[in-house]
Amino acid sequence: MKYFKFLALFFFILACSNNTTFIDYGDDITLEFLEGLNDDQNFTLSKDVNGFYRLKLDRYRNQTVQRISGRLIRNNGKPVETLSGGLRQKVEFSSNLYWWLLKGDTVANITNTFINPLTGELVYTNLPPLINWRDVLVPTINQSSYTDDNTGVFNTVIAPIRNMEGDTMKITAEYVHSITAQEEDSNFFSTIGQKIIKDSVYVILE
Repeated sequence: MKYFKFLALFFFILACSNNTTFIDYGDDITLEFLEGLNDDQNFTLSKDVNGFYRLKLDRYRNQTVQRISGRLIRNNGKPVETLSGGLRQKVEFSSNLYWWLLKGDTVANITNTFINPLTGELVYTNLPPLINWRDVLVPTINQSSYTDDNTGVFNTVIAPIRNMEGDTMKITAEYVHSITAQEEDSNFFSTIGQKIIKDSVYVILE
């Protein structure tokens, strides 16, 4: 009886060891910025012969806001789907440019608009401005966003200031892929490592 139990256990272990294990190393994943850096053709940036994009800064505002678009896909052109994150993947961003918002600087001018109930006229009232209360180092790019379920496209926003005219902004997008292992016909998986995928572009501020 003990011999039979040993054989049964042996065949059970052998059967388990013969199962196929699927490991997603992420080797077929591509992270790239879209041509023109925007998925809307009306707002794409031009590129010079050296591969640098160019952005004209707004002379009448402190910050120039520009959307930046990219794509995270598999080699088959489909969005990245993972066991740990599903179809929506987090992409993180960084740039080499920052600026200081100093204590006492005006953050925003606030205007209250309303219709006078007696005269029916539109009235504008300037409220006290919003004043910054401490020194803050401000990044020029939003730190993260998620990919679109259907296309794998991601978007972020940069906002350099007009004093950065002549500077070159380096924009880096980074995706951290969880390397997972899953046995065939199993609903369970394990995370066995990480793979970091990056891409960078350069934007000359004019």
